[in-house]
Amino acid sequence: MRTKWKPLLIAGVMMLMMALAVGCGGTGSTDKPEPQPSENPYGELCIEDLKVAIDSNRNHTFAEIDPIFTKPDKAEPLAYTYDTSMLKIEDNIVTPLKRSEETVNVRAKSEHFNVVFQVEVEYINLSENSLYDVSRFTNGISAGTQKCAALTSNTTLFIGDSFMDDYFIKDYMATYAEGKDVINAGISSTTSYHWEAKFAEIIGSTAPKNIVLHIGTNNYYDAHDGVEFTEESLTRLMMYLHTSYPTSNIYWFNITQRSDASYSEEVEETNTYMANWCARYDWITCVDTSSKITVSMLEDDGVHPKTETYKVFTDALVAAGCEIVGTTEV
Repeated sequence: MRTKWKPLLIAGVMMLMMALAVGCGGTGSTDKPEPQPSENPYGELCIEDLKVAIDSNRNHTFAEIDPIFTKPDKAEPLAYTYDTSMLKIEDNIVTPLKRSEETVNVRAKSEHFNVVFQVEVEYINLSENSLYDVSRFTNGISAGTQKCAALTSNTTLFIGDSFMDDYFIKDYMATYAEGKDVINAGISSTTSYHWEAKFAEIIGSTAPKNIVLHIGTNNYYDAHDGVEFTEESLTRLMMYLHTSYPTSNIYWFNITQRSDASYSEEVEETNTYMANWCARYDWITCVDTSSKITVSMLEDDGVHPKTETYKVFTDALVAAGCEIVGTTEV
């Protein structure tokens, strides 16, 4: 997994404070690190506890191990020991393997360091949570699946909620998509949870060049979800898409504010969080369109963009670096 940045190393005094919350120890430490000599020549190694998720369809997230040595010049390569039936660790990336709710101890060891941290595995059984109930979207799922049967590795695929549904975007796409390898397969009233459950079925096995989403508004206005849960679902969905289609570039239009301001603060908080989260990785880009859309640019319902307003979205998408291929290009 590719990241745009890594956290800066933190001074030793901060690491001693962090030791209360993360796996942190010096030479010869055990599962419960014992106090180390104040003049330990190798310093300490600290690794935060991590969390990953896997669902009943085997879609999964990942987490990055970020070893922090209080004396960076004493850093050493680490070997990890753990339950290999539960996790895979490769290039410091942790992914879950088993569909089970577990907390797994991982030992990080080198010549002079020996610490243990934990990986929490969250199991999401899609059939046991009403947030993932897609029974009312059967027609939309079927239509999207049929559309995506035609996608290629050059396709830019627009998915998500009603903003990307034919009912609202069709007139704009009739002109914009002409001569371009573009498919839109949004489904009205969907949340990020619905797309967690059905993205793989809809998109299929071919990785498109670009996956472009507008999703999240219905988490608040329809599902009345909380900020923390919405952000967790959005980041899970983005990770699912990346682990399933690692060659695809992912672009997320941040959540458009409505004329109904009932959830405007939650939307703003989520947009800020997601912009920072997306900035960590080079496979996903947060496209800020929310700040460019005013109420006068929406339909009379105060929710959906007018046909001409969609140009704001596609212009911002291209400005963010999305290359949309023509249908005649190979």
